[in-house]
Amino acid sequence: MKKIILIVLLVLMPILIMAQSTDPAIAKAKEETAVIFDLGRFFGYLNTMEEEAPEFALSKEQMKELFETLTRYLNLDRIEVDDADETLLYMEEELLTLDQLIYVDELAIAKMENRVSGSGSGGGGGSSGTGSGGGQLAGYVAGGDFNPLKDPSKTIGKDVTVFFDYLKKKLGK
Repeated sequence: MKKIILIVLLVLMPILIMAQSTDPAIAKAKEETAVIFDLGRFFGYLNTMEEEAPEFALSKEQMKELFETLTRYLNLDRIEVDDADETLLYMEEELLTLDQLIYVDELAIAKMENRVSGSGSGGGGGSSGTGSGGGQLAGYVAGGDFNPLKDPSKTIGKDVTVFFDYLKKKLGK
């Protein structure tokens, strides 16, 4: 029994040490790219709003702008932080109505509370954070590809794809 415990500890210790030691460049990239993940979640929240709150439905013009924006982002290999920040600002300050923005903010707050309390389980609205993107972040740090919006293995990528497909269908594209 002691041998099994010792073997388990020997196997798990390096994994635990690696998980706890964060490369400063990765930590900085995680902080910098948070706005890109926020943008992805924002698209997920818009999809949830469309599904759950018809009183706040997007207009045809809003859908067209969002479709063009998503098309541009889905064709990028690397999203720049400043571009994502500008897009979020535009959507919040100019594209959405106040009622729509309040609804989206409420979704974001509820999702954040779920994550903080540990009861978050993913799903509509994009719950994926920046935590699991170590490989992606290494690519970002190296100046390579970085576009979590089109990564189908991540919740954000899935949510963005669902919203993009919804917009395509609504716009007849």
